[in-house]
Amino acid sequence: MGTDSDGWSTGPTEGGDVTTEHIGFLERLWQSITGILVGLALIAATIWGIFWNEGRAIGTTRALNEGAGVTLTVAPTRVDPANEGKLVHVAGDLRAGGRLTDGDFQITTEAVRLVRKVEMYQWKEEQRTETRSNAGGSQTRTTTYEYTRVWSDRPIDSSRFRRRDGHENPAMTVTGRSQTAGNATLGAFRADSRVIGLFGTSTERRLEITDGQLRSYQSRFGSQARLSDGNVYVGYDTGNPAVGDVRISYTILPEGPVTVVARQVGQGFGPYQASNGREVFLGETGTKTAQELYAHAHESNSMLTWILRVVVLIAMWMGFNMILRPFVVLADVIPLFGSAMAAGAGIVALALTLVVALPTFAIAWFWHRPIMSIILIVVGIAGAYGLKLLGERRRAAVPPAGGQAIGGQPGAPQQQGG
Repeated sequence: MGTDSDGWSTGPTEGGDVTTEHIGFLERLWQSITGILVGLALIAATIWGIFWNEGRAIGTTRALNEGAGVTLTVAPTRVDPANEGKLVHVAGDLRAGGRLTDGDFQITTEAVRLVRKVEMYQWKEEQRTETRSNAGGSQTRTTTYEYTRVWSDRPIDSSRFRRRDGHENPAMTVTGRSQTAGNATLGAFRADSRVIGLFGTSTERRLEITDGQLRSYQSRFGSQARLSDGNVYVGYDTGNPAVGDVRISYTILPEGPVTVVARQVGQGFGPYQASNGREVFLGETGTKTAQELYAHAHESNSMLTWILRVVVLIAMWMGFNMILRPFVVLADVIPLFGSAMAAGAGIVALALTLVVALPTFAIAWFWHRPIMSIILIVVGIAGAYGLKLLGERRRAAVPPAGGQAIGGQPGAPQQQGG
């Protein structure tokens, strides 16, 4: 078994249908011309996306900086009414206030969050298309449909498969679910589902099923239900799964120390709204200082900003490629020329992307942070001017070739004593 591009564990692949489609030159040319409009729309969207992303990043940074300046660290043992509406930093023990139960199978645990994950072994259709250019500008596209069996936590609709016979997926009779403690507390504060949602899945741990708990699964699925590495497997052979087999596993968010930076609202917490409208609502497991939470939030904001910048650049490059596509199609009348033109169009699209994107980033920064942009421009001009003066002074300090020697006239030979 392997892992496919969607992260599912995969089984053997079974060949399927192969279809061949002939695309004429005029049809390709018309598609490429209409694609110009799509390319222009994509470029316009990416320009807007640059402004939006830079504004989001700057707005989030300002909100975090504002929040860091007004955050008040309070003890978790008492809710002080004087802090109502203030941004508070609280570190203490998160308690569930009761047990969580998966009512379908009577799995109960004392945790803040209980997550049931259900996966079913199913057929998945994959398409692979190969394109061959022909003399005269036409193309032949060959699409191969392959069928792979995968573990998936989402039902795959086999009725949409090209070849449905022998690849039918049964319905998922049980699905995943997540529930949170309704009476959770952080010290003397209430911790509702919004607060618990601040602690991501990376902080969860496995909950293993015991032999005694297996009975509820056997009463529903029969003798096919069995334990496998602390999880429940519904099927005849865990080493050789069949389509329709099911895996059921659990994770929990355990009780323990957590840290929250949020607005105090009554006996609980809520998002704090900064002056620019952005919200500050932070939480991590473990005992942390407010400065640590803000530092991590800044890191996350920076990472998201750079990811979106790369996405925008790729999308803009694709847009310029679509605009240049008609030239590639015209050159593809002779396939060798078409391949060369496609490579050249990619390079030109990259150059156009940089020409458009970099000034757009600069304008976006100037739009959202004019004072900082002006300061950077002034510093840059001053630095360039300083380097120019330094270069002129160094040139002036170096005497010209054949110039005045020490202790004599220019060009005059030195006299040596008797």
